[in-house]
Amino acid sequence: MKKSSILLLAFLLVLTACGDQRSEREENMNTEKIQYPMPQGGKVEYEGHGNEDWFAYGAMTGVGDANANGVTQAHQFDDGRYLHTISLNIEPAPDGYFYEGWLVKGPSVISTGHLTNPFADVRHNLRFESDTDYTGYLTVVVTLEPDDGNPAPADHVAEGKLKVTKR
Repeated sequence: MKKSSILLLAFLLVLTACGDQRSEREENMNTEKIQYPMPQGGKVEYEGHGNEDWFAYGAMTGVGDANANGVTQAHQFDDGRYLHTISLNIEPAPDGYFYEGWLVKGPSVISTGHLTNPFADVRHNLRFESDTDYTGYLTVVVTLEPDDGNPAPADHVAEGKLKVTKR
């Protein structure tokens, strides 16, 4: 009898320790939202800018000692609108520094702006839109910049190549 009571008590303790984890899982599932729906039938349309005329994508990797990975995409639309995005996993920039994106074509370098870090972790994003056609700029670079007002590119920490793809 004593042995069965101990087993029953142990079972009840294990059962109560399990608890209901659904609310925590549901909360975690809602922390990020998909920004763009998947295209149906390969056709991509950007509201207000028409159909996609050109698309390219590529992997992002770290350079040197920088541990980074991610993806970059670019689109050109009917009305001439160019859209470029980067999703990069890299350690947060130290205090007094930020990450900046660049499009490169030969000696020509175009800043696409600062990467954002909305969750204060390794996930960094960039969204760049322009009415200029940058479809010839197939090299993507991310630099670590000191916040000193100097517009020139600084330490090269990640890069990728855009691969033009028909959809």
